[in-house]
Parts: sequence; structure tokens; C-alpha cells
Amino acid sequence: MTIPMELQHASEDFERFLRDAKEHSGLATRNQVFTMVQGVLQTFRRRLDVREALLFADVLPPVLRAIFVSD
Repeated sequence: MTIPMELQHASEDFERFLRDAKEHSGLATRNQVFTMVQGVLQTFRRRLDVREALLFADVLPPVLRAIFVSD
């Protein structure tokens, strides 16, 4: 079985996402952007019931999904 393309390129896709988020947010560093994204995803998750959270996580790319469901 081959590795799905979504997983093969997960790191590159996440880095691209962070660059875009940094540009749009006006934050200075990659670490600040990561913390912002983590906070937004975790805050949003707290407002969902389990079924809604799983449905939302299912449409996220792999790294953002991992951040969303962590902790």
C-alpha cells in the first residue's frame, strides 16, 4: 500500500499554511503564528460537541488535524 499524497506532503503543506497565516496576521515569527493557530483551533474545538469536532477534524489537513485533536 502506498502512502497517501496527503501524508507525503503534510509538512510542506503545513509550512505553506503557516507562511500564509503569518502574512495575513501580521505576526512577526513562525512560533507566534503556530501559537495563534493552536489557540484558535483549541478554542473552536471547545465549542463543539464530539460529533461536530470529529466532522470538522475530518476535513482538516493532517498537521492541522493533529493540532485540533491534541490535548
